[in-house]
Amino acid sequence: MGSFTLLRDVGETLKKLLKKNIPEISDENSIIFDSPADIESAATAKLSVFLYQIMENTHLRNAEPIPIGTTQMRYAPLTVDLFYLFTPYAQNRETETIILERLMQIFHDNSVLKGQMLQGNLKASGNDEIRVVSNGLTLEELNKLWGMFPNKSYKLSVSYMLTPIMIPSEKAYDIKRVVEKDIDLYMIGDKK
Repeated sequence: MGSFTLLRDVGETLKKLLKKNIPEISDENSIIFDSPADIESAATAKLSVFLYQIMENTHLRNAEPIPIGTTQMRYAPLTVDLFYLFTPYAQNRETETIILERLMQIFHDNSVLKGQMLQGNLKASGNDEIRVVSNGLTLEELNKLWGMFPNKSYKLSVSYMLTPIMIPSEKAYDIKRVVEKDIDLYMIGDKK
């Protein structure tokens, strides 16, 4: 089913959406999925799309099993939330600010990714809609996050959560369906 590529497919969905709508980063190699720790100053504008946390979505944890034909059920999918840090790199701060402003506007206008926007196996795996939610980190949380990048100065960046991402289970079990049931009805006062 291709479920082992779903996280990559989410990244490709983001890349296609952003490249199409932000002229400053429309080149093929302008959007990178590296950590800010791995990025040096950029001669051309770039955007780091860094997946920094994956969490199981506890609200959707107890979803119902999915029928497979009439004799089997597949366990509910693993549902996760993906947390991304978006950090622009350019020759000047003005261009970086323009990229962030445009990115935030795009996510505001496209707060639900669906249909033709979804790349790869996302739809085939049951991901009909993915919500893009601003993940407003406090200054303390941003400092902790940037503290993970040794020898890197803080850069203006924004965080978003993409949810829910459903990763289908590969585990199924057999079931027996009720095919026929006899019911005898008696009226009160009737004798058997």
